[in-house]
Amino acid sequence: MTTMLPLFPASVVGSMPRPLHVRELIEKPAWDEADERAMDAAIRYAVSMQEFAGLDVVTDGEWRRRSYIGVIAELAHGFTLEVNPADGRPWTVVTDKLAPKAPGFIAAEAKFLKSVAHVGTKITLPAPGLLGERLWDAERSKKAYPKREDFVRACVAPLRREIELIQKIGIDVVQIDDPHLCLFVDPDVRRGYDDPD
Repeated sequence: MTTMLPLFPASVVGSMPRPLHVRELIEKPAWDEADERAMDAAIRYAVSMQEFAGLDVVTDGEWRRRSYIGVIAELAHGFTLEVNPADGRPWTVVTDKLAPKAPGFIAAEAKFLKSVAHVGTKITLPAPGLLGERLWDAERSKKAYPKREDFVRACVAPLRREIELIQKIGIDVVQIDDPHLCLFVDPDVRRGYDDPD
């Protein structure tokens, strides 16, 4: 059952700043039961903080995710974790055809959120286009997906499956993020596209 929301519900963008203890948990390669309980407690706190602030819709702060973009690698095989040559940071890159891996990963986040929230709930997912922009590389990805557009299309199925599971849980808002869209108001960015409209 979903919550009746006002016409213009107030919420956070999706992610929230992570306190040190949450960052330390995320950096662990594997969690035991105590770590799971600690993360559950942290998310209860994040939810209660949003509710106390009077928000109509709350998120889990995306605290269980190592990477907002890289979460697709939890849903599908076909990715390699590398070091980005541009900045030395970890980089998830598609190197093989996508195959189902762990459907329900994001839905599990949604289920816990729904169980602890007393107001509307929101789960966020990256848009396929954003995944194509960030995870496809002309050299490393070309064997699996010669064109970026092919990879973007392949991302739709695992994300759709996750949204279907989230819908069954009764989440009120599914937000599909693509922060690059706001760049299309910039004339310099628009000039870089054949048909930006």
